Amino acid sequence: MDLRKLKVFVNLSQTLNYTDTAENLFTTQANISKQILAMEKELDTKLFKRAHRKIELTQQGQLVLPYAKKIIHNYSDLMIELKDFQATEKLVIKMHTIPTMPSYQSFKLITNFLEQHPEIHIQLKEEESYNLITSLKTGKCEIIFARVFDFDDSSLEYLPMEDDTFVAVLPKNHQYANQESLDISKLEKERFLILGPSTNLYRPVIELCQKAGFEPEVTYKGTRVDLIMQMVQNNMGISLMMAKTARNFSNEQVSIVPLATNIVNKLCFIRMKGQHSSANNLFWQTVQNNVKIGV
Repeated sequence: MDLRKLKVFVNLSQTLNYTDTAENLFTTQANISKQILAMEKELDTKLFKRAHRKIELTQQGQLVLPYAKKIIHNYSDLMIELKDFQATEKLVIKMHTIPTMPSYQSFKLITNFLEQHPEIHIQLKEEESYNLITSLKTGKCEIIFARVFDFDDSSLEYLPMEDDTFVAVLPKNHQYANQESLDISKLEKERFLILGPSTNLYRPVIELCQKAGFEPEVTYKGTRVDLIMQMVQNNMGISLMMAKTARNFSNEQVSIVPLATNIVNKLCFIRMKGQHSSANNLFWQTVQNNVKIGV
């Protein structure tokens, strides 16, 4: 049932005058007549009696009238609810992030932003690095926080936040635990406990070792930094991981040693190029301003 026909029917049942209804609905008498005839044909019943230039509702018309009013009322309520929901949605930012985001200053920036803008909500979801770009491009989120090595995509907009480098995580009693800087080639005979391919850190670690002239013996690859730290602490091997993450999970039983040769990566907020919600743009502008002043 066309909602326009229902509105014409309800209005005509009130005015009982084609001219007045046409004026009320900013259309012509001919169009009003056409809509009523179409509705009567669709319902296979007469809605109005027509006699001596006057009209009145038939018994069938009186039966239809409350239902027509209810449908129009429900539609109006639906549109109000939908607009309210859409307005609320514009104040929600769906953000996916690497699991180790709390290790970085950008996490505090999000906290500060929410304190300054309590009307905006950020839905944070942890996701392994290799999934983040796909989630962004398929519309599962609006912004991602990810680490970027040698990667560029012209369809994406980047906000570089901070750099990070690899360090060696060694047991406290390791022979190289107290060095200020470590040549990675000295670790050739070690058992490596490292973050796996889903974190996007596996391949850079392998490349670091290959550049140092050896293939590492990887005895564990996973996704949990805390577990790797525990394994290193128990002398099950050594690890190479990002410096800021390692420091965030460090304890007195392990040593974190900078590498003499390294691979730098950038931590970035990333979104698709194009139009965005007001909340998204406000967050993006706030981040840009903080980057400019070095926060």
